[in-house]
Amino acid sequence: MKLVAQLEELLYQAQHSPKKEETRLSAWRILVHESESVSLGLKDNSPGSVYTPPSYRQGQSGEVFLIWADGTCSQAIVQLPSHNDSEYWHKELEQWKQASYEDPDAAHIPSPEPLPLVAVEDREIQKIIAGDDEILFDQVKRWLTDKPSKAKMQGSIQAAWGYRHVRTSTGLAVSYQQSQFMSWFSFDSLVGGGFAKRRLMDIAEQEELWSRTVNHYEAMDHEAPPVGIQTQVILAPSMTEEMLGQFVLPNFSGDRVIEGQGAFSKENFMDHKQVFHPQFSLSVDPLRPLELGSYLVTAEGVPADRTVLVQNGQLQTPYLRVKDAVRWGSKPTALPQGAAGLYLQHQAEVSWENALQSVQDGVLVLSVLGLHTQEAVSGSYSLSAPHSLRILKGQIVGRTDVKLTGNFFTDLAAQTTVMARSAFETHPYLILKTGVQPL
Repeated sequence: MKLVAQLEELLYQAQHSPKKEETRLSAWRILVHESESVSLGLKDNSPGSVYTPPSYRQGQSGEVFLIWADGTCSQAIVQLPSHNDSEYWHKELEQWKQASYEDPDAAHIPSPEPLPLVAVEDREIQKIIAGDDEILFDQVKRWLTDKPSKAKMQGSIQAAWGYRHVRTSTGLAVSYQQSQFMSWFSFDSLVGGGFAKRRLMDIAEQEELWSRTVNHYEAMDHEAPPVGIQTQVILAPSMTEEMLGQFVLPNFSGDRVIEGQGAFSKENFMDHKQVFHPQFSLSVDPLRPLELGSYLVTAEGVPADRTVLVQNGQLQTPYLRVKDAVRWGSKPTALPQGAAGLYLQHQAEVSWENALQSVQDGVLVLSVLGLHTQEAVSGSYSLSAPHSLRILKGQIVGRTDVKLTGNFFTDLAAQTTVMARSAFETHPYLILKTGVQPL
């Protein structure tokens, strides 16, 4: 809270009784994070090595957005000073003014609105931070005890707890606690599993993630028949998330749409253009309890609210920050926290267990090479997917290497695309008819 208090006092004075008239503020916004985290890692079956030592970290960091009396703006990253200099913040204020710029569309601070009730903290994680951290060491011990005997294992666990403070000159003053728990592991860097939410994993989730990953790893020991032109491609949930992050997330940014740099124009949104199959919808939903993409209020002071980007395959709105909303002529929307905040839904989705049994000729893609090099606006991809898993007659039968070619927007518009859901995954499996050939 010390950083928050110092910034509030500084900016209030600069707005109402500045030391120098040229540093008078008309409005301002503060975002400060306070966090503590503990982590434990595993490298090549060795816990707590020089590369993955148990660690504890704490810190404060923040950012300010300033609107000066002359209408210009400044933004800066801030940290608590390590020394007691009574003039430190006033010197910073002068430097921020020197770096000011003109941006009339950005010069807006929203008025406070009621905040939703969203669960973003798990008290069990706070106990870990307070010293009850045996759960982390027990988890690593179980990994090493239960892992396949010949596997070289990598892994990491992190628990974090902290406060988020948002203050604005328009009267918003909110502070709330939030938590985060992340766990991932891999065998021989071939297959792996991960979990990332604002709560601890429960036992059922741990067992499902572990058994599925071990089964995938053991299947890698068997060479499978090559794919053919009729082979269905199944994107694992982690791959669906990566594809959403590469192709969907940037093209639904209001800034890109307004500047004409995305796959869709503003007119496309105004006309509710059909871009996905009518059974697909896409939303940003920060109201889901204890999900990584959930929050109470954005850094700009906008309350969390569910925003539908695509409804029944038709464009509704991009996600809009305050500046984008001013230019768009509407209210700001919810903002995704990366692809973790995007939710793809299908009216006829099925369970993964049932979907797997129905696949007669398929390949399960767990990871690809070079996704970040693909051109996001077109949606087209050409990707190598070594270490994929062949599916025949509803069973995973072994390992195969494939190359994928297609277009992700076409995939989401195709009638043949099936979406399957696992109860333990945030993102779905996507079953596609797309270009696939042996690598």
